[in-house]
Amino acid sequence: MGLQNVLSIEPGSVLWTIITFLVVAFLIGRFGWKPILSGLKAREQSIRRDLETAKAEREKSAVLLAEYQGTVAGAKKDAAEIVQKAQESAARIVEEARVAGKGESQKLIERARGEIERESESARTELRKYVADLTARATSRLIGKTVSLQEHEKLIMDALKEER
Repeated sequence: MGLQNVLSIEPGSVLWTIITFLVVAFLIGRFGWKPILSGLKAREQSIRRDLETAKAEREKSAVLLAEYQGTVAGAKKDAAEIVQKAQESAARIVEEARVAGKGESQKLIERARGEIERESESARTELRKYVADLTARATSRLIGKTVSLQEHEKLIMDALKEER
């Protein structure tokens, strides 16, 4: 029974429902429709501004990304140039050191040869003096006469000249 009452159409209820609907529609149209529309328009404008801002920011980001990539590429190029210059400089320094070392070693060899030559000459001179002294002593023992050092050196030098 209760379900039949709900589904049955009564002309008085329909009339009041239509009147109530029209009153609510009038009140909403008169007092609520303008604020709702202005709120929707404001929301639409806010969304449009946000989209434009996002687009502008995306474009700025793209420009900044391109600048950053250019900067990174330039930095990589600069770093490669610095490394290349450092390698070239190191190779040049090594070559200079090698040449300088070679020059120094030649100088040392020449100095050593000079010293060896001087020492050899000094040793020969001392050996001649020593041999002369020994010869003078031996000769004086054999002869029994003392020969002066100058006479003895003269005799030795004459003998050496004859040998050559």
